[in-house]
Amino acid sequence: MEPQDQAKPHCTATGAFQVRDALDADIPGICAVMPEAFGFMGGAAWMDPGYVAQGLESCAAGLSGRQKIKVALEGSEVVGCSYSGLALAADGQTAHTQLGVVHGIAVRPDRRRHGAASALLTACEDYLGGEGERIMIAEVRPGSIGFFAARGYATAPGPALLIPTSTGRYVHQQTTPTTTLMWKSRSAAVRPDGTALVGLLDT
Repeated sequence: MEPQDQAKPHCTATGAFQVRDALDADIPGICAVMPEAFGFMGGAAWMDPGYVAQGLESCAAGLSGRQKIKVALEGSEVVGCSYSGLALAADGQTAHTQLGVVHGIAVRPDRRRHGAASALLTACEDYLGGEGERIMIAEVRPGSIGFFAARGYATAPGPALLIPTSTGRYVHQQTTPTTTLMWKSRSAAVRPDGTALVGLLDT
């Protein structure tokens, strides 16, 4: 396998930012930016270059290659990052190809409100839509609820969200009480029913 930083990643230019799949050369920038997306406990791992390198390797191989770490660049400088992918079943291998998950988006404080987060979210949605995604799920920290709502995401009905899919039932658990589950569908048939989203199998 070629080293990750020699690959030819897909790039998208949005406004002042270029968004592409992360490379090994981006690891220091990712470690500086990404921890905030996961809070005090979950973010600690993202400060470790070895953890990020392992994540990039995992993204490049096998079924987990449907997971992507992306970076927003201003020139050659990493100003934002995202981590997203298809939802995985409990075995950690089987993908629910109709479901995309935004695990986290973070932007450097001095570059916020310039469009980097929007560019990253659009890149995540475009990539996962190409993989077959029909519903996007995000676990959102309090300060980002308005951002996701402005981009068409609705608050989920409970701390755990159940979605019947063609691959089987998927349950997305809230990992911390301070976050909010949000969702967005490409089909008007999908609707909340208690703590579940129904209608996906009818689309």
